[in-house]
Amino acid sequence: MALSNRDSRWKTIMLALVIAEVASAFEVSMVFSGLPTFYKLFQDPALVGWVITAYLLMGAAASAICGRIGDLYGRSRVLIGLLFFAALGSLISAISTSLEGIVFGRAVQGLASAILPLCFGLVRENISPARTPLCIGILAGTASTAAGIGFVLGGVCIDYLSWHWIFYISTVASVLGLLLVIAFLPSSAGKASEQKVDILGGVLFAPAVAGILFALTKASAWGWFDQRTLLLGFGSLALLAFWAWYEARHSNPLIDVRLFANRQLAMSNLCYVFIALGAMQFAQVLFVLLQQPTWTGVGLGMAATAAAAMKLPSSLVAIFASPWAGVLAGRFGGRKALLFGLSFLVVGWAALTVHHSTVWFVGFAIILHGIGTAMAFSAVPNLIVEAVPPQRVSEVTGLSQVIRTTFMAIGAQMIAFILATQTISDPAQGPGVYPAGSAFQLAFLAITLLCVFSMFAAMALPKRGANGAREAAVQPAINS
Repeated sequence: MALSNRDSRWKTIMLALVIAEVASAFEVSMVFSGLPTFYKLFQDPALVGWVITAYLLMGAAASAICGRIGDLYGRSRVLIGLLFFAALGSLISAISTSLEGIVFGRAVQGLASAILPLCFGLVRENISPARTPLCIGILAGTASTAAGIGFVLGGVCIDYLSWHWIFYISTVASVLGLLLVIAFLPSSAGKASEQKVDILGGVLFAPAVAGILFALTKASAWGWFDQRTLLLGFGSLALLAFWAWYEARHSNPLIDVRLFANRQLAMSNLCYVFIALGAMQFAQVLFVLLQQPTWTGVGLGMAATAAAAMKLPSSLVAIFASPWAGVLAGRFGGRKALLFGLSFLVVGWAALTVHHSTVWFVGFAIILHGIGTAMAFSAVPNLIVEAVPPQRVSEVTGLSQVIRTTFMAIGAQMIAFILATQTISDPAQGPGVYPAGSAFQLAFLAITLLCVFSMFAAMALPKRGANGAREAAVQPAINS
């Protein structure tokens, strides 16, 4: 696109990209407000967890392959396809009356997870370099702000409409984004390449992880030594092992597992793993706790809208926490910034483990969580930048996003399994099966321990000396 066209059309291009990212953010956040309603309707907390898990697993696979496919075949074409499937998946969930239908729709919606990275690429492709930093900042801010709005909007749907409207609104947002992208976004030209896209390596891990998680979910009903449990579990483990072997030997792997030979990358991503398994499940645990009826002995009985609003203060403090972490990383290195952030997470979740029966205390812990996660998500990319050559930063940060999303999916199912270990119901209070107090206690303890494990991984990172150099040199393999 000529520079004059870039300057004249950048506002309409940004309008299309912003609405596309709003649709993606709504897909992520709105559904959390509906989890207590799904517990009441379907009476199986472990299976309800797949409403989150299915989305995240598909999102991990989409994040792995859609950026590369966009480079080869045109980012605008891929974005149109993602928005189409996001709208289709939302509509499937909206009109479904069974949990299986909702989960299937959520899996299709998971393709929306790849929208933001594509939007960043489309900014660089269609907007002049002078405006690129501003536009990338707008998109990043849109992702955070729209997710916060999505929490509250989902609560409004639960309180005043029905859970179906969570998905109807997502459908409308996706269709609007699709129409604006078709109308205002110039067509992207693909880049010819003789290298084949490693689609198999990009998607094979998702069904392997899904099979393992589903075997664990159904083990209590089928039996741990039931033939179905063993075949599904061990078959999925074998598939996962094959995927790792395949990627380690591929000449141009989409997910390069060999990068983890570098200590700084390995430990940074291990921190991501523990955070994704634990602290990133805050909405699944706390929204249920806040909305659960008081007769259960542990719920705080808040309306869905009020519970969602509890997230807003932590989103606001994150605006200041992320730059603070960046300053710390620039002055002392990403390791110290990460340790600061993780200390907030450990304190916040340890406090919830001890006490979670008052709204104000839970709100305070949510703020600590917001500070901690904002700092950690600012520090880890800085650690990656410290460890890799400039030409490989995008590749390695993309790999980290896939890791984070995959383990968020695993963590979602892990928390759902924990909440299902002890349940409470009372026909006199109406239908519904809810997690008992001991299940919440166990979930808080598990998340706290995972935050502590993340601190241990951060402590194992190479230290940076006063002259700015890391004590442990980057391994030559990362440059190959």
